Amino acid sequence: MTKDLTIKALQKHIKEIDHTPEERFQVILKLIEEVGELSVEIRNSIAQGITEDIKRKIKYELYDIIHYVNHIANIYSIDLEEAIIEKDKINEKRYKESRRNK
Repeated sequence: MTKDLTIKALQKHIKEIDHTPEERFQVILKLIEEVGELSVEIRNSIAQGITEDIKRKIKYELYDIIHYVNHIANIYSIDLEEAIIEKDKINEKRYKESRRNK
């Protein structure tokens, strides 16, 4: 992987190294597990303060989450760049409307 990484390139890379559509249920369980591991490190950062070790662990847990999100997108042939752009437009409209109604 390179510094000028795009979402599309990451999704392609993950598909090349980890693509198991037949294990879709296991993949979602791994994503849930990684979110749990991230929550442990966030809790540690609250209890102990943000040390370099905790920050590194959080960084790696975030990558693991991104990995499994990409893996799931690949299983369902979803272009994440496209999904982000579409959903961002929906959210922008939704949140503009909700702010106006306050």
